[in-house]
Amino acid sequence: MVGVRSDTVPRQRDAAPAGDQEGGRHVRPRDPGGRTDIPGDVIEKAAAKAVGEVSGARAARSRAARARISGEVVLLRLRIEVSYPRPALQVARAVREHVKGRIEWITGKQVHHIDIEIAELVR
Repeated sequence: MVGVRSDTVPRQRDAAPAGDQEGGRHVRPRDPGGRTDIPGDVIEKAAAKAVGEVSGARAARSRAARARISGEVVLLRLRIEVSYPRPALQVARAVREHVKGRIEWITGKQVHHIDIEIAELVR
């Protein structure tokens, strides 16, 4: 019956062992699912990269981002450089919004808050 929904889960076919051939094509084992861990240093690198995507801002040279992860929640601390004479508060606001969206999109975790330190004004 094509296109009919059922409340029962269909019985899974047994997957052939890895590397076996079935009918002339390669068969891969099913993904058993599981957990994906994203270390803090990966989130820090992604956040620092996202800072550079905002006009008038770039990540500070040393320790530009620090991340603390608690379950599905991320807390970030960023050190940025702002191009002079851009308004520092507007640039910081744009950085906060962009980094929040980018990290949530990349990791699937919720960014609770982002502390921003303006380390330097640069020409």
